Amino acid sequence: MNKTMRVALSPLLLAGLLAGCSAGGSADGRLPTASSSATTVPAAATSPSATPDGPAVTLAEAGQEARKILKADEIIRAFGAESYALAQTADAQRQVTVADFQSTAMRPARYTWGDPTLLVPRLEAGRYPYWFAAVAERRDAGGTSRTAVLAFMKSDERSRWQLRSVSLLYPGTKPPAITLDSEGYATALATRDESVAISPRLMAPLHATIAEEGPKGYAAQLITAGPQTTGYFAEVQKAQPAAKRQGLLYDSIFAATPYPIYALRAAGGGAVIIYSLRRTTSLQGETVSASGLVPVPKAVRWAVDHQAARVARKLRVVETQQYVSQVARKGATDPAKIIAFDGTPTTITVD
Repeated sequence: MNKTMRVALSPLLLAGLLAGCSAGGSADGRLPTASSSATTVPAAATSPSATPDGPAVTLAEAGQEARKILKADEIIRAFGAESYALAQTADAQRQVTVADFQSTAMRPARYTWGDPTLLVPRLEAGRYPYWFAAVAERRDAGGTSRTAVLAFMKSDERSRWQLRSVSLLYPGTKPPAITLDSEGYATALATRDESVAISPRLMAPLHATIAEEGPKGYAAQLITAGPQTTGYFAEVQKAQPAAKRQGLLYDSIFAATPYPIYALRAAGGGAVIIYSLRRTTSLQGETVSASGLVPVPKAVRWAVDHQAARVARKLRVVETQQYVSQVARKGATDPAKIIAFDGTPTTITVD
């Protein structure tokens, strides 16, 4: 039922505008050390061949590419150029970007980005994918500023750097302190790393579990309660009986996505993990005798023909959610804490 709309924009015009996107920012984009109270991250750069003894992605290269991508984002959104936006995004962020454009008739929210601070892991040259994270201030058209945690990836030697994930720190939350070596590089953790309380590969499934089982479930011992954890459980518990009173069945389930997981060593021996979830919410008539008309929330009517307020039999809404969590070192008793989130409905189907 989705409608695809694209804006015609001269490639030469946009290319000219993007040509000057790499200006600004410090030369190396280094973060404060692990003992600092805050850290910020800039974006990625097209990586020339690295020296055999050096990191695959240098601080300078990452800073250059990050600034280029973020400046391009400002211009692309101003022109409503969806195809260009999709070319520089991938994974969960591409799903969010499609919704940003199509839900607004190609007039997405416009942002300006502050200079990013880099979180660049010391990766081995030639072992793709290459990636790094960054923290940057994002200001909307109304002047509201939020701190974003971003992840950039280059899949292989021939591919371009792309923005893969954007999460917004909860208001009042400081960026995590990442452990840096003497040259300012972070340490990447493997998805199966066992030196932390929750292995990076398990963070998303456990997060999905607490969202579905709530404060009495197993995962509640491992993850701190909050709006995107036990808060989701409470929301579903309230929505189900309300829907039943209207002759409707309501269900909402959470699952890990197939997209990459990024993890960095944090101060104190823990980790900062960047990952995504998929939430699927369905609403349908409870019986054949029911009216068969399911209400469509205003937030997703953009994806339904004629922006209908009701549809027949069943509505399914898939939301793409992006997260950053802090996990303690192995053996510590502190539960994991969700520190950043962003999400939006990305796929809407009706039956």
